[in-house]
Amino acid sequence: MPDKIPASLRPERLMMHMRVMCQDIGPRPPTSPQERQAAEYVVKTLQQLGVTSIQEQPFNSQDSAGWLLIPPTAAGALAMPIAWLGGQWGKLVGSLLMLGGACSMRTVMMNRPPFFQQWIARGNSQNVLVRIPPTGDVRRHAFLVGHLDSQKQRFLLPPPRPETSRPLNTLALLLAALGGLSLLADVLLNRRRIAGWQWLLGAGLIPPLVGLVFDETQPHIEGANDNATAVSILLGMAQALQAQPLQHTEVTLLFTGCEEVGCVGMESYLEQFAPPQGNTYWIDLEMVGTGNLCYVTRHGVSQLAEYRPSPEMVDLAAHTARQNPELGVVGKDMLIVEEVANLRRRDYKAICLAGYDEKGFLPNWHRLSDNLENIEPDTLSRAARYTWELVQKIDHLPG
Repeated sequence: MPDKIPASLRPERLMMHMRVMCQDIGPRPPTSPQERQAAEYVVKTLQQLGVTSIQEQPFNSQDSAGWLLIPPTAAGALAMPIAWLGGQWGKLVGSLLMLGGACSMRTVMMNRPPFFQQWIARGNSQNVLVRIPPTGDVRRHAFLVGHLDSQKQRFLLPPPRPETSRPLNTLALLLAALGGLSLLADVLLNRRRIAGWQWLLGAGLIPPLVGLVFDETQPHIEGANDNATAVSILLGMAQALQAQPLQHTEVTLLFTGCEEVGCVGMESYLEQFAPPQGNTYWIDLEMVGTGNLCYVTRHGVSQLAEYRPSPEMVDLAAHTARQNPELGVVGKDMLIVEEVANLRRRDYKAICLAGYDEKGFLPNWHRLSDNLENIEPDTLSRAARYTWELVQKIDHLPG
């Protein structure tokens, strides 16, 4: 097996990139100078490898997930007071605030840009992309995706007990929708009093609003697992593919900016370049440097905002895992929202490779413990080797 492993995908080589990303650069907030330094490091490394087809794509983005999460939550929390103070017109406004807040929050959970995106996207960021051609004619395209930025420590994303995240988010969406519909019914039926249970629905949004505001005060994390691991693997893949190009598959390495604030980099890439759907295959890497490894079979933080990878990619991932049992990769449902959401919305063949801990959740997700000390080089290398085997599988597809 060691003879099959390209040197650039071995632990010691991957950890070289990890040290630069985590120690030399450190936390990489979206739109920040540090995120820019990470992009510059990627470009410099690719140039040293002799890669010439490097392209940078600038775009504008918000700098915090709070811009997406706080407005709809605040709208819902204000609905009942406005309904109480404003009479029937206030109830109508309150109904729209609650229903609109619920719809906007579900939009965020599905990585769709909110209607107010252009008003909050005030910072500058960038994607870095490089294409590595095959030795023969191009029959298909493989995209490997990893994001450059890192998140703040957030105690609501996920909560201290991650298993409660999906049911609590689902309940919050349902109760907000119920509150909005009940106010609308009051307007239509000319009911003037606000019932006690309606007050409770509105009050239930205050604790998450306070939690979201508190999360905004937290420091940015080092982002070793999330997602310097993906950047290191993509750089290792670039070197391996330079030495051993595929036969009929052009590989695009896409280093995205501002993933942590709504996958703005991926959305910008797809809007500008819109690759063809029929012969493209996408692999997104997320937090693959510690614990166990899986290809994600179901995504989402709410039952009302779930999405799944393409069946064809699941079959390819499963076949690759069976042929390489020593890599220990399995299929698993995960509490995760990432760039596959943007891809599946456009019907691309896409799948995510992720890590999980002994409880089945993303290790050290959005916590200060996501640092270089908690990276397992062997796990990181296994993820890189699995990615290498999966692109080989794509390259040998018929047709």
